[in-house]
Amino acid sequence: MMPELSKQQTQRNGDRKRKCDETGTDTASEQNSLAKRAKDDASSAQNTKQPKLKELSQQQQYLSEADVGITEFVTREWTGFDAIIKHRFSDFFVNEIDRAGRVEHLTSYTEVDDPEPPATEEEKTIEELGGVPDDPQEAFDQGMSRLAEILGEHDALLIKKHLDLDQDPDADPETASEHSVTLDRELSKDLRRQVYMVTNNFLPTRVGCETVDGKLQFTRKDKDAQKNKQRQPARRAGRGASQWRHIGDYCHFVMQKENHDTMDVLSQIARHLRVSQRTLGVAGTKDKRGITVQRCSAYRVDHSRLIWASNRLRGARLGNYSYAANELKLGDLGGNQFRIILRHVVGADPESLEPVLQGIRTTGFVNYYGMQRFGTQAISSHSVGVAVLKADWHAAVDLLLKPRPGDREDVRRARDTWYQAKDAEAALKLLPQKAALAECSILRAFQKSRDASNAAGAFAAIPRNLRLMYVHAYQSYVWNTAVSVRIRLHGLGGAVPGDLVIRAQAFSAADGEEEEVEGASRVEPTLVTEDNRDQYTIYDVVLPLPGWAVKYPEHAVREVYDETMKKDGLSPAELNKHPLKEYRLAGAYRHMVIRPRDFSYQWMRYNDDKQPLARSDSDAIEGKHDPESIAFGDHVALKLAFDLPSSAYATMLLRELMRKETAAGFQSNLSSKSGRE
Repeated sequence: MMPELSKQQTQRNGDRKRKCDETGTDTASEQNSLAKRAKDDASSAQNTKQPKLKELSQQQQYLSEADVGITEFVTREWTGFDAIIKHRFSDFFVNEIDRAGRVEHLTSYTEVDDPEPPATEEEKTIEELGGVPDDPQEAFDQGMSRLAEILGEHDALLIKKHLDLDQDPDADPETASEHSVTLDRELSKDLRRQVYMVTNNFLPTRVGCETVDGKLQFTRKDKDAQKNKQRQPARRAGRGASQWRHIGDYCHFVMQKENHDTMDVLSQIARHLRVSQRTLGVAGTKDKRGITVQRCSAYRVDHSRLIWASNRLRGARLGNYSYAANELKLGDLGGNQFRIILRHVVGADPESLEPVLQGIRTTGFVNYYGMQRFGTQAISSHSVGVAVLKADWHAAVDLLLKPRPGDREDVRRARDTWYQAKDAEAALKLLPQKAALAECSILRAFQKSRDASNAAGAFAAIPRNLRLMYVHAYQSYVWNTAVSVRIRLHGLGGAVPGDLVIRAQAFSAADGEEEEVEGASRVEPTLVTEDNRDQYTIYDVVLPLPGWAVKYPEHAVREVYDETMKKDGLSPAELNKHPLKEYRLAGAYRHMVIRPRDFSYQWMRYNDDKQPLARSDSDAIEGKHDPESIAFGDHVALKLAFDLPSSAYATMLLRELMRKETAAGFQSNLSSKSGRE
């Protein structure tokens, strides 16, 4: 782990670099000297400042930004201000932006864009015949007439006579002269199809028909069947394969969730519909603590079933249904639109903050992976990722199940039960599944196999997206660490020789990140040289997430990857040698600094901390108005609105603005002090 340098160390490097720039002696030797000094400083800081994982767990209940490589800022002059992030979950709004740039909104719970499926050949024939009468006797008479046209009068009368169809349909079927009759001649496939069309639609409760040894056999249906089986409509309520092909195999819908994980809500939907969760697709996972809106897809699920399920969900509503040929997959989005309320603002006012807000709009912020990426507890997701990349399944399982500070009481008791007795069944009874999906998956696997030594099998029971999250968190940690060193070494004045660049305007919003799918495309970066450095800006500079298929910078930052991973017993060059293919990381590229789009802000005053300061999409549907600022209110809030590309973290923009720790545990403590909801 490569931590933040001390202020004295950072200042010393900065002074030395400025001296080189002013005197024109920024030679290769000077740069190498600067790189070596920064490397030595980082190594010294590593040995003296950073606690080991066990020590960290004992000293604090949450990770800090420095623990995951987040140390630098775009501008150093601003000192920041105090405010609370996510004091209420309704202070954080996210609306997904699709690849075409449209912002997803929930505007109706029932609206559907459902093109009429094409009629089948049978339906077309019935329509040409004038349809099926609603009156049963009239339908019967027409049906017998149609049979006479198809089979001839002789066979139609034979069927009617032998099955005694003239008798009262409510009469005892035992009085019928015969129960079935078989025609003594074979019919062509087309004629049989026409007969089935008549019996299925005009005579569904009176006559059954099937082919036996190539001949049609007609059966009189008994009284119970006539009473209990309603006549099927000409058009089936469900969708046949041809109808799905016409409208598209996937029902798309908009999901708004409140204070729930994306996967938790998808699990609820799948449970209500009695389908596999793999039936459902999303373009991205959203923050739990917030009100988020995103598009989802469901394979061959009719919108009427989703409307039914929506009314039974906890913390979510569905709407705006449509049909499409494509499934939504992770990465199928252009970005996210954020609306964020900072409450209890102290140390800033409209006049003093104006230049800072303008600076955020024009210069942007360091595109770090935010704290959500690494979990909220002392044992981070990326530490589990190290064990996974080593295929050390016992270590991975132990890290997930072991007790740690900061757990809620029921989770703490469950962990203690497992740790002391290795009793999976007893621990499961104490563990809330919604709060501990990975832990529940592991314990259920142990319970089922009755083999607590099968750590590999237990870890494999965790849903795939969650398993991959751990290794992606480790990639993110290495990337954050490398970016911090890159900024300390070379500043943010522009691209320098040895950097890798991809034109920001031509770069896909999804950055090609984490597309560990074979054959996934990645934009190839350009190496910066003395000859082309003036063609690029700091916003074009990218650094790789470690992997076997990426290029690395050709300056001192390259060593950061090797040294950081070496401390964890790993190597970038060996990320394609994992025994399991899904953990062989190809890597990708990520821009170092980004700017928000459509950045705006509004000051508000309010009295009640429980009062919402913005309305959600569902509030708009229900006719609620946007809350207004209260003149001379007791508290000050700052409302921010902006768009970011996918995989960028809004909390890192807030960090640049506020200069305060964004770790969930730190913010939770602040919120508790002010009377959290």
